[in-house]
Amino acid sequence: MTANAFTSVCLDPPTLLVCVAHNTITYGYVEEQKRIGVNVLREEQEELGRYFARRPEQREGNPEYSYTMGEHDVPQLDGSMVFFNCDIVGSHVYGDHTIYVGEVKEMRSSGEDANPLMFYDSHWYHPMH
Repeated sequence: MTANAFTSVCLDPPTLLVCVAHNTITYGYVEEQKRIGVNVLREEQEELGRYFARRPEQREGNPEYSYTMGEHDVPQLDGSMVFFNCDIVGSHVYGDHTIYVGEVKEMRSSGEDANPLMFYDSHWYHPMH
């Protein structure tokens, strides 16, 4: 899935927050596995961000991507800027979403200079262009 946003919760221990809709495959996975991976895409990966933003039955095309498995079999998209592998340590149901708090257990950075893929005001946003 492509999330609209995620945010840092605190630095000690390092935790982040992400919201997942109940009608997604990701929701079932997170509920079962009690972990989540967050991949920060680079702006060149907009096609991939758009693809995973759609429901599986509405996905058209087949963008090229590959991934490697992080600890505990959490997929890291190859080429992403940053990857966070988190154990779920808290959750709160609100409406049709669950707000998950994940404690970061693994973080990988590409180490390359790149611009993040951003979504703002219902549009993909490229601040450097």
